[in-house]
Amino acid sequence: MASQILERLKRLTDIFNRESDSMEIMEAALGRFCEVLQVDRACLLYPCDPEAGLCQIRCESARPDLLSVPEGMEKVRVNPELADLMRDMLRSEAPVVRLGGDAWTDWCREAGVPPIRSELAMALKMKNDRAWGLCLQRSFDDSGWSGEEIDLFQYAALRLRDACETATLLATVQKDIAKRQKVDAELARSEQRLRSLFQNSSSSLWLVDLSGLHDIIRTLHRQKVTRADRYLRENPALLDDVLTRIRVVDVNPATLELFGTPDREYLYNNLPRLLTPRARESFIRLFQNLYAERHHFSLEFPFLTLDGRPISTILSIDVLPAPESHLVLATLTDITAQKEAEQRLLESRERYRLLLETANDAIFVADAETGIILDANKRAAELIGRPVSEIVGMHHTELYPDEDRERHRRRFQDHDYRTATEGLHDVFVQHSDGSRIPVEISASRTSIGGREVVQGIFHDISERLKSEERRRLLAAAVEQVAESVIITDLEGNIEYVNPAFEKITGYTYDEVIGRNPRFLNSGKLQKYHYQLLWQDISRGRVWRGTLINRKKDGTLFEEESTITPVRNNAGEIKHYVAVKRDITRQVLQERQIRQSQKMQAIGTLAGGVAHDFNNILTAILGFAELSLLRAGSDPLLSSNLQEIIRAADRAAKLIDQILTFSRQTEKHVASLQVSMIVKEVLKLLRASLPANIDLIADIETRAMVRADPTQIHQVIMNLCTNAYQALAHDTGWIRVSLDTVEVDARKGVELGNLSGGRYVRLRVEDNGRGIAPEYINRIFEPYFTTRKKDEGTGLGLSVVHGIVNDHGGAVTVESEPGKGSCFSVYLPEVDAAVVEQEARDTRIETGEGRILVVDDEQQIVDYEVQVLEQAGYVTYGHTSSLQALEAFNELHGSLDLVITDMAMPDMTGLQLYDRIKRIEPTMPVLLCTGYSEHVTAESSREMGINGYLAKPFTAEQLAQEVKRVLEEKRNGGDCGGVPESQ
Repeated sequence: MASQILERLKRLTDIFNRESDSMEIMEAALGRFCEVLQVDRACLLYPCDPEAGLCQIRCESARPDLLSVPEGMEKVRVNPELADLMRDMLRSEAPVVRLGGDAWTDWCREAGVPPIRSELAMALKMKNDRAWGLCLQRSFDDSGWSGEEIDLFQYAALRLRDACETATLLATVQKDIAKRQKVDAELARSEQRLRSLFQNSSSSLWLVDLSGLHDIIRTLHRQKVTRADRYLRENPALLDDVLTRIRVVDVNPATLELFGTPDREYLYNNLPRLLTPRARESFIRLFQNLYAERHHFSLEFPFLTLDGRPISTILSIDVLPAPESHLVLATLTDITAQKEAEQRLLESRERYRLLLETANDAIFVADAETGIILDANKRAAELIGRPVSEIVGMHHTELYPDEDRERHRRRFQDHDYRTATEGLHDVFVQHSDGSRIPVEISASRTSIGGREVVQGIFHDISERLKSEERRRLLAAAVEQVAESVIITDLEGNIEYVNPAFEKITGYTYDEVIGRNPRFLNSGKLQKYHYQLLWQDISRGRVWRGTLINRKKDGTLFEEESTITPVRNNAGEIKHYVAVKRDITRQVLQERQIRQSQKMQAIGTLAGGVAHDFNNILTAILGFAELSLLRAGSDPLLSSNLQEIIRAADRAAKLIDQILTFSRQTEKHVASLQVSMIVKEVLKLLRASLPANIDLIADIETRAMVRADPTQIHQVIMNLCTNAYQALAHDTGWIRVSLDTVEVDARKGVELGNLSGGRYVRLRVEDNGRGIAPEYINRIFEPYFTTRKKDEGTGLGLSVVHGIVNDHGGAVTVESEPGKGSCFSVYLPEVDAAVVEQEARDTRIETGEGRILVVDDEQQIVDYEVQVLEQAGYVTYGHTSSLQALEAFNELHGSLDLVITDMAMPDMTGLQLYDRIKRIEPTMPVLLCTGYSEHVTAESSREMGINGYLAKPFTAEQLAQEVKRVLEEKRNGGDCGGVPESQ
């Protein structure tokens, strides 16, 4: 837009740079006015004097299709209307706008030209002449004149006046020079006149001596430089030299006023201060014009006043003729106000366009008379699915469905948009794909550029209607949801409960409205638990936790609660919403699931490896005891063997506990060091984890807790297994750390309803894939898993949670996706001293007799034979049950006892016992087993077996049991009978 205005301005003013007399300039200017401002006729009246009876049309220009002023009609009678117009023109410094053309009615009728509809006129007040009247006339349009046209006309009229004065001045100067030798007195008067014009001109005039530039111009010509402007840009130092060679000869008072100083010398000494960085570029273009030997030209030139205020000017250069060709007359016309007006107009239009295009609603602008759409924004194009170029030119009724168009046409015609903005509801527009879009319309009528238009703002209410539907759906869902919903005020007084609340608690809606939910408290939770709850929600935080409440009939129930503050549009908390889920049955099911998972995980271990593991432990324990008997007085060797015995004994107890757990017996709680179980688990894990997984132990405490060692073993194993699975078989690390921490009351509530005190904290960390935030609150739920089918049951962490809670502790998790997880287990610390197993002296009971030993493990046979021989018995060892039966057939008359393993190939211990009893019913049999689902110490007695030893057993236990069985036989005890057929 700015470029278009400057172009029109240039076309209006470039005619003033020609070497012409004032009349030629006037004629050319009138033609240019018609062309640029698109008027039907432009004319100059002389004189512009309301008191004169007649005035004359001195110059005139008309549209090509209109007749010029007929011959003989150049003189115009000054009627009262024309006199009024002239008075207004003389009084005003700005153009005068008249509509209707009353001042010209008589003249137009006499001249036979079309009547004048609108007129723009301005008086050209010449310095040494009577005023001229410049008139622009339109015969076919009475819509008025835009601000841009008025500003351009005013500026061009002033330039026309100045150009005519300058042309007159130059013509006078030239005539005076020609007559100088003849009429010296006339020359003096002419010089005085010129000086008067120079001094009294309202335009800023500069007389500048450019003789200092001639050398530079000649040098550049010799160098055959064609573009001096480009040369100066490439050589900034030369530009600085050019600026220093310009000498100001004189300036007029208007110049001093323009730049803000009454002192010429002060102005001359501060010329560099007048130039802005942009002015250097303008000066380069000025130099290029001088270099091209143009004697008359104009260009826009920015300056700074001496007080630093920027101004915009049109600089007109007139090179004086020889012999004064080294002098130029520079005319500065201040166009700052016009530029600011243009800028304001441009900014206003840009703001309007920006508002139009960035509006969230669709905007249509239509002609108030025809209803044709003149403009639309992008949102309008999106609303109806058509491009803006297609929308412009449509009739506004085409926006609506066919059946609604007539109604909207009548509304558009009948409504008075000047009175108020209209709000229309239940209105639909037609999308190009055929769909109907509900909208809300507000319309207003205004004038743009003299044209009455209606602006309609169409607000798409599809989302609002969907939102209302969602709210209705939400209300229905809240009424029908299985979870109880409670809404309270800021004091906690109940304002709403849903039917699920009534069903769960037994209280009716009317019974609870206005009451505080504390009437549901069961008293099972400490007071500070609720205090912390209120602190959180009153600070705007969401509280999540578990509450134990009491129903109307007194029944306790456990519920999982989420309490959320509800804020208004100002961000102030106005209500609280609690969503509660009864998890009483879930808690019971969780216990069952934990037991089931324990049976599934550890039962498999017990059934699969217990027998072989006990065989190994039997050999370790037995040979260590035998070696201890031979250690003599070596204290270091004795100590080392004692440690082996202790370790084997602990391993044996662990296997026994696992077997007991698999049979769903009650947990055996005792004071124990968690660090010992951690070390045992880590040893087991190191053998099973891949080499690319680092297992890091950080044990800082040997504190004691009251717990079932088997279940604590299971907790640690489950957490470590979970950490390994989180690594997804990639390279990584698992860190297991153990320390003690002090937990205060608030921290205890946050961790999980713990009391204050000291706790042993077990942490299992990994740098695996982490847990997504939406799953954090669900990972301890039974059967919840993020793994693929067949990769996990979702019971591991729920079992951990159940075991830890059952021991009066808590388990928490911290995780960040992509960076890993950290599970922390808190168990109450106890003040029990660590009871170390005292070193015991191994004593083997001695006796006499012949014993047959059979076991499928050679090392077990060797161990038992060695123990029994050391105890004084004669032994026969076999690793095959079939060979042992053959030996019995050969030796049964001389044997006193048979010791047999339970699980053997070819023939089990029970089958061998059956065969032996058939051969010799009184033969005592001692059964040894690592694990059997069929035989226990109790059932073996019922089956008639004389003795029972569970592996691993010590040499002392073996010798004692053998001696007991033999003494029982010698004393006439029952040696059993033939068992029933298996």
